[in-house]
Amino acid sequence: MGADETDPEVGDDVGADIPSEEEILDGIEGIQLSPAEHQRIKDVVNGEELRRVKGHDRRYLIAGAGGQTGAATRRELVYELLDARPDAVSMQLEEFGLTPEEIELWIRVFDILCGRATHIVGVIEDFDGGYVWELGLLFAPSYREKTWILKRRYTDDEIERDRFDNGMAASHVKLLLTGDRCCEWIDKDALKDCVTGIP
Repeated sequence: MGADETDPEVGDDVGADIPSEEEILDGIEGIQLSPAEHQRIKDVVNGEELRRVKGHDRRYLIAGAGGQTGAATRRELVYELLDARPDAVSMQLEEFGLTPEEIELWIRVFDILCGRATHIVGVIEDFDGGYVWELGLLFAPSYREKTWILKRRYTDDEIERDRFDNGMAASHVKLLLTGDRCCEWIDKDALKDCVTGIP
């Protein structure tokens, strides 16, 4: 069994439904925002954090697990490696100051950030957590063509199934988890190697 394969950070809801592209787009269109919420989105996407991002040839949007977990630490490693490249900048949704109470705004802002990014990088260790909605948005053809997935591969097949078994998602996820834009990794060194393959 590889390192971290029994991490307690992995939730009990692994296999929760990942929304389809249609559900994501319907969800975005179906959100009714107040004038104050519209203004909040404008402020977020035109604020200081996005000004930091403008002017770079490569703008990497990093998606994946957050919080105080090992998965979040590995996502941060990817963020730092890409941010250190010449004329490149990394960004992640939580940097834009949205609070947990503004959850309805998160997907709208993520959609806008996907449009502003030149590269979208998903660091995936399971199909659990709030970022599965972000993954759903990446199924959209306009975003899929600039998306790279760094998927953790567990050396124990049973753990691999537990972390990634999701029948509903299978047909959609395979679009992201196949081809030369998906790199599997089993440890931190392999994850670093995967990052080198992202242009």
